[in-house]
Formats: sequence, C-alpha cells, structure tokens
Amino acid sequence: MPLRVHRRTALPAALLALAVGLTGCSATSQLEEFNQVQQGDARPAESPQVANPVEGEVVPALGTVLALVAIGDLVAAQVDDPPGLEIGRVDGTRWIPETTVDLPAGAGLASPGHDGTVLVPYGDGVVVVTPAGDARTISGLGPVTAAAVTADGRILTGDPDGDVVVRDAEGVEQNRVTGLNSVDRISVARDGSVTALSRPDTIIASIDPGETGAGPLLRAGKGAGMLAAFGEGTVVASDTVGGTLLVYSTSPIRLHQQFPVAAAPWAVAGDDAGGLVWVTSTGTNTVQAYDLGDGIGVRRADIATVRQPDSLVVTESGTVVVGSSDGEGLHLIRPTLSAPPS
Repeated sequence: MPLRVHRRTALPAALLALAVGLTGCSATSQLEEFNQVQQGDARPAESPQVANPVEGEVVPALGTVLALVAIGDLVAAQVDDPPGLEIGRVDGTRWIPETTVDLPAGAGLASPGHDGTVLVPYGDGVVVVTPAGDARTISGLGPVTAAAVTADGRILTGDPDGDVVVRDAEGVEQNRVTGLNSVDRISVARDGSVTALSRPDTIIASIDPGETGAGPLLRAGKGAGMLAAFGEGTVVASDTVGGTLLVYSTSPIRLHQQFPVAAAPWAVAGDDAGGLVWVTSTGTNTVQAYDLGDGIGVRRADIATVRQPDSLVVTESGTVVVGSSDGEGLHLIRPTLSAPPS
C-alpha cells in the first residue's frame, strides 16, 4: 500500500509549540496518574472511627488482636500486649477462656495447621501450639514469615527471600521451593494442595513440596491481602486494593470467580458447613457472607462489626468471630442470613 503524503499546514510556530506542549503535558499527566495506581503490597486500610456492632456480643481481649485461628469450637486469638495466644471455647456468642500461651516478641501472624495445631512464625523459627495450649518451639530456622503443616505432617515455612522451605516435624530442612518475592501466607486445603501468597507483587502460587520451583503463578487482583482455605481444593483471597473477592481452585491454582465486595476487604474465612465465604471490610467496619453455590457470589449477610476488623474465623458450629486490631476486642456473631438464591 502506498504511503499517504500529508501536506504541511501554515500553523504558526508559536501555536504549534503550544499545541505540542499541551499534548505532551496531557500524555505525561495520564502516564503519571497511571503509574500512581497502587498495585500489590496490600495492607489493611484504616477503618472509620465509628463502629456500631449490634448483633452478637463483643468481649474484651488482652490488647490488639492480630490473628484468629479456629479449631472446632475453640478459637485462638493472637494478641500483642503481651504477645500471646488467648485460647477460648466459643458457645454461641459466649467466650469461655481456657488458657493463654506466651509468644516471642515480634511474632508473625498465627495460622491453622492441617493437624489442628496453631503455627506462629517468629524471628528464629516457629511456635507450634496444640488446642490444649501445649507449646513447642522450633528454633534455629532463621526468620520465618509464614508457616503451615501439610497433610502428611511436614512443616512449611516462608523465608524473607521468598522461598517456601519444606521441613520434617522437627524442623529439619528437606527441600526448598523458590520463585516468589515474598511468602506472606501459606494455605493447605482439605485435599492437601498448598498455595502461597506474595503480597508485594500480588502473586498467588501453587506449591508442590516435592518440586524446586513454585508454580503456576497467577496475578491476584490489584493487591491481595489475605488467603484462606475453603472446602475441598479451594482457596479464597481478598483483593484489598481492587475491592474484590477472589476464588481459586487449587492443584494447580486457577481463578474461578472474582466479584466486588465492600471497600477494602481484608480477612477471609470459609464456613464449609454453611457453604459460605466470609470477608471483613476495614473500609466500612462490616463483615459479609457470600454464597458461591451458583457460580457467582451472592451476598447473604452484611453485619456491622468492631473497628479495624483485621482478623476473622468461623467456628465448627457456625459462630463468626471478628478480631479488632484497634483494641475493641472480639465480636462473636450468630448470623442471620438472607434467603439463599432460588
């Protein structure tokens, strides 16, 4: 095809310079605006000052609640002042204290073990706590960023270099899975499949403990915050920056659903018995339930809760427990759900 020749116009030089300058400024401004859109490295958004929980009961905790782990109808609440796990039995909306376990200063976020234990990473290893409150410290591992237990009892730890380290029950290294920039959460689904989340680059990845490299790797929204197992071979993640909930099948990782939720979603938890996924919104001080049964998320509950609801679990009998990282304690809810989709 012949080139088309354009005639030069008699546009005055000053006007031409002005037009070019304005066009350049517009393009530069748009590019700068695009580059300023936050991607990855999600953190809980600061909540509104006013919180008005009406349903359920709010009970005090010993300081800021950093994480929650449910073992049946027991709940371990990780607090920071002093560092420890408050373990209590949940009966409806009653909190019945059972024991407290001391933790090292600066411990990372607690997570559930596949065997019913609670794992707490810290600066030189992992603390493994049984539901009865018996604690075993595995030290000498170096800084650990996240921890989990596989279906066959091996311990998985994340390190600051982005490796998932496979260890035996005593902490001895067996294998190292590389390929991530960070290991912020490790989830083991009911079928034994392992998934890891890297927040800085908002990547979610399948982890095979027998391989040396992570993968497949998928971009998880605009800024994934938290990760939790749901049912058989499924994990859910909060896209805090993008304001959506992400639902993945595992082994290998594959995105199945993504839909908008309330502002700044953070903590996520699966209610396997009820078939619901719960998610907190630090942007609105609420917690919502979504039914995934029809292939798209249908909201079944939207409940006002404590300020800065950064942690969340659902007990075996269906009590929703929300933890406040602003000193407002634990919110125990027996939710009233809307009718399921017909």
